[in-house]
Amino acid sequence: RSRVFRWYARLRDIEDRLEAPAPDVGALRAELDALDDTVAHITVPLAHAEELYALRQHIALVRGRLLTQ
Repeated sequence: RSRVFRWYARLRDIEDRLEAPAPDVGALRAELDALDDTVAHITVPLAHAEELYALRQHIALVRGRLLTQ
């Protein structure tokens, strides 16, 4: 479970910087892509697969916000 939740801090940091005035959207997109790639390769027990799936959904939500910038 901790393998999933530790990545939320990085996602939150990206999201916070997206809210800043004049965010560097290109850099944030690159960081988000790297985070998504890392998370895609995490293996978790089946009991925690739901948390991993939720993290991937949250990454997609932030990506959607980036695309509207």
